[in-house]
Amino acid sequence: MSERKTVAVIGAGIFGLSMAIALKDRGYEVTVFDRSQYDANGYDPAADDVQAASVDHNKIFRASYGKKVHYQHLAFESCEAWVSEDEKHGSGLFVNSGMLRVQPSEHLGALEKETLANMQRDGLRDTQFVKGDPADCERADKLGWKDKILNFEIPDSSGKSYEAVLDSTAGFIRCSLACAHYQKVAVDKGIKFYFGPQGAVTSLIKTTSSLEPGKEKITGLETESGLIHHADSVIVAAGSFSTQILPDLSYHLESSAGSLAIFKIEKSDTELWNKYSPERFPVMTWKSMPRDLSGKDTGSIYVLPRTPEGLIKIGYRGIKWTNFKPAPQGTPFTQDGQWSVPLPVDECSVIPEPAIYAIKQFVSIFLPEFDGTPFFSTKLCWYTDSLDNSFVIDHVPDYAEGSVFVCTGGSGHGAKFLPILGEHAADIFQNGDQTSSFMRKFWRWRPDVARRNGLEEGPGGPRDISHR
Repeated sequence: MSERKTVAVIGAGIFGLSMAIALKDRGYEVTVFDRSQYDANGYDPAADDVQAASVDHNKIFRASYGKKVHYQHLAFESCEAWVSEDEKHGSGLFVNSGMLRVQPSEHLGALEKETLANMQRDGLRDTQFVKGDPADCERADKLGWKDKILNFEIPDSSGKSYEAVLDSTAGFIRCSLACAHYQKVAVDKGIKFYFGPQGAVTSLIKTTSSLEPGKEKITGLETESGLIHHADSVIVAAGSFSTQILPDLSYHLESSAGSLAIFKIEKSDTELWNKYSPERFPVMTWKSMPRDLSGKDTGSIYVLPRTPEGLIKIGYRGIKWTNFKPAPQGTPFTQDGQWSVPLPVDECSVIPEPAIYAIKQFVSIFLPEFDGTPFFSTKLCWYTDSLDNSFVIDHVPDYAEGSVFVCTGGSGHGAKFLPILGEHAADIFQNGDQTSSFMRKFWRWRPDVARRNGLEEGPGGPRDISHR
């Protein structure tokens, strides 16, 4: 281990908690800062100051990644860790409800074929059940999964139904409970936390490096309350606020919002309560339109089984909303002098009309009991999209002495990796290119990658809701 012993982690969500715990286990003295009062609200998604994507009732767990086999392998590694954690603590953080991947038509889509081929190569094809394959359905019946291979008729199709694949390895994470659980684990290990004004980082403290002439290094941070904290290294793991803390990320990341709508089932409605329970209803995803030639996903919607409180969450990521505002002077990368930042939390309870329309279309086909029912609540959930949907986990090369490290860019699929992401990130933090993590080449700092994944659009486009 190097002489560097003190680390300040900015962000107490999925990435920050995982990284902090892994570094503490490696002998570092770790302090975590976050603007939200998680110590008071316990990561409750309904709390007034909650805005982070990490703070949510549930997030999908899947290992289906098409050609991205490295993420498939990482997901299965994480699944083992979730199961182990639940066995040790009886916490029930991972729920193996299965996931039904409903196709855009009566045929398997290209991405689905890639996923099935990867599962076949890894010897896991028997965990996948294609609705239109009699042998798969027979196997599902024997293993107790057949009732979750649901059939949905395609509207105006003369009786045709959507093809679908049930993934018996998938399910969901009780995300807020997981954050609260791992935050307690961190505290028990001796990690110190600052929340609220004491944890809201306003600036990084810079000085000239004596070891690398011409470069600055970061020596600590200052928070809204005036607290100054010095550390040998600062790690930015602040989700959709990462670019505002470290503008050097402005080329690599963009804050964008997914749309959530929630229905509520009363426990007295036993028929719906039972039908949409995790024991009977799988996570379900649907791509209403195939990816276009540029690779953009134009109609992705998902629904999860009800929570213990009776909440059914539907998420729409077909359009990832942006909120472009003038960027601070000196920001390394802007588009027409602007960048996307999260809306204020009190403006995130209303979702745009295209999202409402898409979700209602989904409900009319797949959740008919709720067709015409008003939403219990709606919310914009702010994510951090990267150039290519892979995370950004690396030292920032423009700063000297490895003083700044980033662990962010979850791109809407990071929550499932909470138990093991920090181990990979901490190994990269310590060892750089000599790391044992097979994710190194996918997560490294990558300034030469073209801006795509929607990041090329900029202000004023159809995704920009800054003037709604």
